[in-house]
Amino acid sequence: MPRRSVLTEAQHAELFALPESEPDLVRYWTLSSADLRVITSRRRPHNRLGFALQLCALRYPGRLLKPGEFIPDAPLRFVGDQLGVEPDALADYATRGPTRYEQLDTLREVFGFRQLSRPIHAELQAWLLPIALTMTGGIDLARILMEEFRRRQIIVPGITSLERMVSKALLDAERNVGNLLTGSLTSVQCGLLDSLLLQHNAGRISILAWIRQPPGRPGRRAFAEILERLSTLRAIGLEPEVVAPVHPERLRRLNQEGVRLTAQHLSVLNPIRRRAILAATVAEMQIALTDDAVMMFERLIGQMFRRAERREEAALKRDKRTINGKIRLLARLGTAIIDARDSGADPLSAIEEVIGWDDLGSEIVGPASRNALPISPRAAYMMIPALS
Repeated sequence: MPRRSVLTEAQHAELFALPESEPDLVRYWTLSSADLRVITSRRRPHNRLGFALQLCALRYPGRLLKPGEFIPDAPLRFVGDQLGVEPDALADYATRGPTRYEQLDTLREVFGFRQLSRPIHAELQAWLLPIALTMTGGIDLARILMEEFRRRQIIVPGITSLERMVSKALLDAERNVGNLLTGSLTSVQCGLLDSLLLQHNAGRISILAWIRQPPGRPGRRAFAEILERLSTLRAIGLEPEVVAPVHPERLRRLNQEGVRLTAQHLSVLNPIRRRAILAATVAEMQIALTDDAVMMFERLIGQMFRRAERREEAALKRDKRTINGKIRLLARLGTAIIDARDSGADPLSAIEEVIGWDDLGSEIVGPASRNALPISPRAAYMMIPALS
């Protein structure tokens, strides 16, 4: 059975502490009329008070009171007030050791409390494993186990036994997750996972450390490097179905270890645990790198459009004077032609008064068409409606 500590001293005290706040006392230590009938059958006040305190402690937090244990004033007065017994009477109860064991037998018989036997221990250990697969914190698992002890009216044997059960459940969960993540891997995939701990060609870092590097500033080179890292991970062939059965909290913790531990630390772990950590890290990094690639692609496209917009704006500003001149010329020509039509004058003469035919041909063809044929006055006149 594992010996590692999964709970701190403060957590030990929290789990086994007697309730002291009024809401907790009302919730857990309020005695029913049936309770009072059994308690008042005790002959002396100190026996009634001690019996009631043992009953309340067995119900919450679920343990026996130790011989001579100090009872805080708040719970002591709360129980004493229900019985009409002064708290000082407890001093006489503490001096009589045999009475405590006699009352324990009565508490078992009347209220149904049970000791933790081997069959019950094995049953609880099996019940705890599926829950341990969904979490990684020892204190959370211990609280759930304590609640189950209370629900089944099983007397908690002690903090050492409780912590061993929690520790074993967490260790079994780790092994179970390791088998889930590595059981379906081929020898080639195992080799590719282990190769992530080898040195990368680009420097004195491992391939895993190279893959975990941040994406950097948006650019074609950075985008190409993200795709290279992503290709390295996809070459392992780790399908999403491999990590699907594992609880997200377990995957998150394994991925945290993959980020925190160096290649040297990972290489000394046992193969199943090492590859489980690497598999979880690869699954998470594939998602992260895909997101990085998509985001960088969007930024690069955005940069391309912004550069095109800036070029268009610069060209527009550069050609603004020419465009305005052509618009003003078009307005003058249009006015001259309309006036000539209204007055019955020759439109060609009106155009010639506004601009010479050579200048009109240059304005219509533009400087970009150097190889174009010279435009005749009649052709220029025929193009006027297209400009108006």
